[in-house]
Amino acid sequence: MTGSERVFGAEVRRRYNMLLALATIVAAGAPFGLGLLVLALFWPEGSGPIPALVTCVAIVLAPVGTWLVHNRMALAGNATLRRRVGERIGADDDLFPAGVEPVFVGFSPGEAQLVWDGDTDRDIGFLAAWGDSLVYYGDEFAWYLPRDRIDTIEPLQPVAGISRILVRWHAPRESNRALTLVSREATDLRGARRATWELLQQLYAWVARPAETAQAPPKLGMPPTDLAGGRPVDAVPGGSCAVLLALITATAVAAWQVTQPLVRVEKYSHAVLAAGGVFVLGFAAVSAVLRLLQWAEERDEADEATSWQ
Repeated sequence: MTGSERVFGAEVRRRYNMLLALATIVAAGAPFGLGLLVLALFWPEGSGPIPALVTCVAIVLAPVGTWLVHNRMALAGNATLRRRVGERIGADDDLFPAGVEPVFVGFSPGEAQLVWDGDTDRDIGFLAAWGDSLVYYGDEFAWYLPRDRIDTIEPLQPVAGISRILVRWHAPRESNRALTLVSREATDLRGARRATWELLQQLYAWVARPAETAQAPPKLGMPPTDLAGGRPVDAVPGGSCAVLLALITATAVAAWQVTQPLVRVEKYSHAVLAAGGVFVLGFAAVSAVLRLLQWAEERDEADEATSWQ
């Protein structure tokens, strides 16, 4: 299946990632912009307790609003993705037998926490304890994992605000294989953390139950282990250090140029709000350039891999 045919392909992951970044930047910058507008309209002289209060409120709202937006927008469109994946794989057409309740999850191969096109999920789909095996039907992959192939199930420390479940398993005559899961039965990050913890408890209970043979699962093949395209969460593209230094310097200079005239006429509240807005714009520029560098590096790697084939 090509990426354009998939529900959760590279283009979709990048689009959602860009929307999340844009919403976060707007949430961070809006309090400073609105604060400046309020002062310009009602307290242009910038003196007195009210301008100071407006400034304090903006400084508090910027991080709080950013967190609230990120918490909500990180799973924006999740309900639509769930419905579309379910329709494509036929989740409502007796795909799972009676009594087997699937959970909508994000799946990634390997133990290391990687990102694919800005998302920590390599694929999304439905996971169920089907008899004596875990069965997964997803947008790109479908696999089953017998219980006797599972070595351990344990939680992973949260990365990028998301908790994941680590499943270590082995194939015949091979060991040290792993995959990670996260429940997407939620509308925000806090809900996803709770749902993932509940899924972990369900997996613990399933492992502790006696073996079942009444419901034989379909032989879909073992989970994929290919990590192609995945990048470490904390990886930075080549040349990013020089770019970061240049952008940070430019942001500091711009903030100084903007606030110096305001400080000179003792409009300190205006100066603080203006500086906050400039630094938010600088952060947005840094984020945008890093994404461009990363995507360019990924494209170069893909072109190089294609040239060797």
